[in-house]
Amino acid sequence: MKIRTATLMLVAGALLATSGAAWAQKQEQSGAQERAGQTTRERQMEQTQSRERATSAEELQLREQQRERTQEQVQSKDQLQQQDQLKQQDQLRQQDQLREQEQARERIHQEEIFGAEMMTEQERLRYQEQLGKAGSEQEREQIRARHREEMQERARQKGVKLE
Repeated sequence: MKIRTATLMLVAGALLATSGAAWAQKQEQSGAQERAGQTTRERQMEQTQSRERATSAEELQLREQQRERTQEQVQSKDQLQQQDQLKQQDQLRQQDQLREQEQARERIHQEEIFGAEMMTEQERLRYQEQLGKAGSEQEREQIRARHREEMQERARQKGVKLE
């Protein structure tokens, strides 16, 4: 019986040792698989984060491009407004110049031309043109004085009295 007991104990010890080794091996394999699964999950997580960073960078780039386009549109709109303002200012200046020229013409036409009865139509037009081109009132006064002298001389030569 002692042999049998010793044999049983040896067999039990061998079984225990075998099952302990198998259990350790299984634990080791399970740990390796778990580590492999964890590494796979880590890689997947890194890939996801990488994609998110790339997407985020692309979104930032798109936002920046949109901001630049918006800024260009605003600048373009501002330039158009400035051009419109300049055009309006030019039109107002032109209108003022035309008004001033018309007023000068009216003044000339409203004035009675001294000695007009002794002048041809062509001379009257030339005289009015000279007055219209004069840059200042002083120049117009000089033109009138010269004209008056010429008409008085012409009247003396013809023996006519001018008033």
